Amino acid sequence: EHIYFARPDSVVFGESVAGVRRRLGERLAEEHPAEADLVVPVPDSGNFAAEGFAARSGIPLGHGFIRNHYVGRTFLQPTSDRRNLKARIKLNPLREVVAGKRIVVVDDSIVRGTTARDRVALLRGAGAREVHLRVSCPPIRNPCYFGIDFPTRKELIANRLSIPRITARLGVDSLGYLSLEGMLACVSRPRADSCTACWSGKYPMPVTSEHAREAAKGKCG
Repeated sequence: EHIYFARPDSVVFGESVAGVRRRLGERLAEEHPAEADLVVPVPDSGNFAAEGFAARSGIPLGHGFIRNHYVGRTFLQPTSDRRNLKARIKLNPLREVVAGKRIVVVDDSIVRGTTARDRVALLRGAGAREVHLRVSCPPIRNPCYFGIDFPTRKELIANRLSIPRITARLGVDSLGYLSLEGMLACVSRPRADSCTACWSGKYPMPVTSEHAREAAKGKCG
């Protein structure tokens, strides 16, 4: 909820979502600094993490993408063709903002990698000189059996590829994910109260083959 799903004006588990996302961005800047001219958020869920990254790094924040608000969640689309189409029409780069600049793109997560690759290509096409991708959560390597629609490991780019290979696949100059410890340090709840299964592989309850079958059918939750 704090990383992606909740509205930033929400209070979840007693903490401001916007505040947590800013702290995630600040910690991300500490763990994975970059030499760049501009920090660009992926709207909308990357906005506050980008603010935190910019504040901690001292790199100016700029809005290099305009979002089409009539397009829904791209990673929840059932087929790769539909995900690719929605990714292409969801965001448009602002050439006058990014052309000739070294850009740090701050995103909340990478699931399959399709939309991230397309965004990088858009920035390159708009004239960005360098693109450095920073992600405000750890690599998603494991399926969720509790309601999030990425049930199989083969769909998750971080499960199949190493960080250097993901960097090459996405076409970025550098790639940095927030560490699990860094992410958990940004919330006040005890670590044991948070499910980290999609990052750590440690599920809060036993996962059976029946769970896996039901998740594949979209029935878990």
